[in-house]
Amino acid sequence: MGAVDIGIIIALVGCFVGLAGWLSGRDKKILNDGEWKGTVNTKLDDIKSSVSGTNTELAKINTALTEHGERLTAVESSAKQAHHRIDEIVGDKK
Repeated sequence: MGAVDIGIIIALVGCFVGLAGWLSGRDKKILNDGEWKGTVNTKLDDIKSSVSGTNTELAKINTALTEHGERLTAVESSAKQAHHRIDEIVGDKK
């Protein structure tokens, strides 16, 4: 019976060593997954803030384009009036 008792003890020790190894591997995997998720979340936050900044810049550009369009319309109207006055002056001299 001595050999059977030693065999059982070796089997139990092997089970505990295997369980300890599995738990250690699981903990390392959980730690690595947490680090990976943290890195991904940080990068996503950076992308989000970048996109938000881009949207702000686009809004400013759209505002400037609208203002330029209004100013261009005013310049065209002024040029049209000037051409009419020039035509009147030229017509009066004939």
